[in-house]
Amino acid sequence: MGRWGYRVFEGDNDIDVACAIKCPYGTGKDNDLRLVRMVNQTDMMAPPEVREFYKTSEYREELDAIIMSTREKLDTGLGDQLFTTYRALEHEDQGKYRVIIVGALMMRAGARIQQADLDHLRELAEGFAGRHGYVSPIAEDGFRHVGKVQFLAALDHYEAGTPRDFGEPSCFQAWFCNVECQKAAWKSHKPVCKTLEQCRFVNV
Repeated sequence: MGRWGYRVFEGDNDIDVACAIKCPYGTGKDNDLRLVRMVNQTDMMAPPEVREFYKTSEYREELDAIIMSTREKLDTGLGDQLFTTYRALEHEDQGKYRVIIVGALMMRAGARIQQADLDHLRELAEGFAGRHGYVSPIAEDGFRHVGKVQFLAALDHYEAGTPRDFGEPSCFQAWFCNVECQKAAWKSHKPVCKTLEQCRFVNV
């Protein structure tokens, strides 16, 4: 929970928040960019053959193409519109955290982000407590400490045109925005740095 990952910050409802973010473009029935497609499918509830497909070079090429296509569309001005739309809705429940998710998805694409929006993302992130350890879902207010640290590091080192993606080579279960994020999170991740076979848990 809480680490920057292909499932966003690994929070219980992060993907739900990401799926609800609409980025319309063009005309026609299916005219939403569906930014969540850039988020790797690591759901352990998926069938084994599907999880194996996500590890293949075929899927990597497919994902890279989705990311590039999405970045090109966002850089036409859609990305700026996305921030304008959701910053205006920050007063809603989880509105501020939703803007952070927008920023995470934009960085996943490597899209251009205005400096004012980068500064605002930092301000929002620093406003979250980012607590360690177990927190009751009722008391959850955003990402955990390690996710907050990695997100702030991502903002520090972000370069438009470079999608944020870095895997932990020891366990391949944690994913980071880049090597700086990985170093920042290592203290918290080290105790649980195990392969899936070593974890042997059941996701129910």
